[in-house]
Amino acid sequence: MEEILTDNQKETSTRKAREPLWGALLFFSMLLFVLASIGGIGYVVYSTWQAERAITNQPSITALSVSSVDTEEQTSDSEVQNELAPVVEEKTSDSDALLQSAKKMTVSVLNGGGTKGSAGILADALKKEGYSKVQPGNTIKDYVGVTVYYATNLQKEAEIIKGSVAKKYPQAVILPADAKNKETSVSKITVIIGK
Repeated sequence: MEEILTDNQKETSTRKAREPLWGALLFFSMLLFVLASIGGIGYVVYSTWQAERAITNQPSITALSVSSVDTEEQTSDSEVQNELAPVVEEKTSDSDALLQSAKKMTVSVLNGGGTKGSAGILADALKKEGYSKVQPGNTIKDYVGVTVYYATNLQKEAEIIKGSVAKKYPQAVILPADAKNKETSVSKITVIIGK
């Protein structure tokens, strides 16, 4: 019987010696599981964020056609006068000529904090009304209200464009472009849709 006790005692002491090893193995397994879970959740969140960012990525103010902005900046005063001058051969009234010149101007429609896609929707509406050079985009900072900004000597054209914008945004106002704020003068006429 002493041998049996001795064997039992050996087995018990061996078991007690292995318990810390099993505890450490269990602890590291759980730690590995927790780290893998955190990494998996982090990856899913990051992937979802990237996918939403890609879906909602609209052209920003920097993505607007650089060449059209450069071309407009290089346009001389005489070229502007030629673009805005009514066609002599056609017998139209001054308002019709003004409307036609306004529809030929480059108009930038920028989302400045408004509803997602509002710049694109307004740009499409202006194109349907016959405005041939409409470019949608986004501003860098947020604005309040809907404002039609115009370059020097283009207030009449801005009034005409405001009339078209007012069909979607009746509260729209017109202001001269702010020399200190480049976003208000992306084009000769710039419409910013704010909050």
